[in-house]
Amino acid sequence: MSGNEVIWAYVIGSAVTWFLVSNAYRREGIEATIDSLIENGFLRHRRKPDGEIEILKWNDLDSTKTD
Repeated sequence: MSGNEVIWAYVIGSAVTWFLVSNAYRREGIEATIDSLIENGFLRHRRKPDGEIEILKWNDLDSTKTD
């Protein structure tokens, strides 16, 4: 391998690593924000029988029960 190939491999590897790590942190941040909004009562939701949380529309009057 020449010096240029090593540098390109390093640059590409670094870019891919940055992309994967930044996506993971972004997802964690979004999940934490939604969980916090639900816990503090700012986001209407209901829990499905399988445990999944369904976010409700603000004007959904048919589903007034929230957990």
